[in-house]
Amino acid sequence: MAAVQALKTLVVPPASGGMPSATVFLLHGLGDSANGWIDVARMLGRQQALQHIRFVLPTAPVQPVTVNMGMKMTSWFDLYSLTSLEEGEDEAGMLRSVEAVRGLVQQELDGSAPGLNGHKLPMNRIVLAGFSQGGAISLLLSLTQPEQLAGVAALSTWLPLHAKIQSMRPPTPPTFPLFQAHGTLDQIVEYQFGQRTFAFLQNELGFHSLAEWHEYPMPHSACPAEIRDLGAWLERVVPL
Repeated sequence: MAAVQALKTLVVPPASGGMPSATVFLLHGLGDSANGWIDVARMLGRQQALQHIRFVLPTAPVQPVTVNMGMKMTSWFDLYSLTSLEEGEDEAGMLRSVEAVRGLVQQELDGSAPGLNGHKLPMNRIVLAGFSQGGAISLLLSLTQPEQLAGVAALSTWLPLHAKIQSMRPPTPPTFPLFQAHGTLDQIVEYQFGQRTFAFLQNELGFHSLAEWHEYPMPHSACPAEIRDLGAWLERVVPL
């Protein structure tokens, strides 16, 4: 595997002005950047019940993307097809991004991330959230590491490497609260991919009542109702 590339990040500090008691990572989708989600992070962070949260938004590396005729763009991994997301997956690229994000999480744990000044956050106060490709990386990382996160939010996405995910999990795999949301009009990551991921997480990986499903009449995007629901879920999984 090629060397893991350090990721650039944008940080929205707690609106309270103090040190955070929780961190939410927010990973963008294909061709986007941290800037594309900074307004969402700020909007969530201003909510009264979420002002203790620090939001960390990394930007994916720039690389050629097969589905876009080999054009270079920000991407968490190469994507070969939109009609068959589960065939010919870029496993090496996915695992590189998992390790890169894992490195950022480790900086939260040991207090070495910029702005923390040695203030450490435990894994059970860290949430991974992501849209599309970013959601796929969030799911893959959370399912293959041994410590339990506070929760995972998977937006308009799918579970990659599902055929081998069981063999990639630790001996005693943790479960965690899961917020999954999808647009019923999504023509990029089809609605059925989200539904199948949710069913797999419940029936094969044992999430059951820990997982909640939300759907909205929208294409491959986010909507105000979804962000409101995400905010309410964050209040429950990382309360003050």
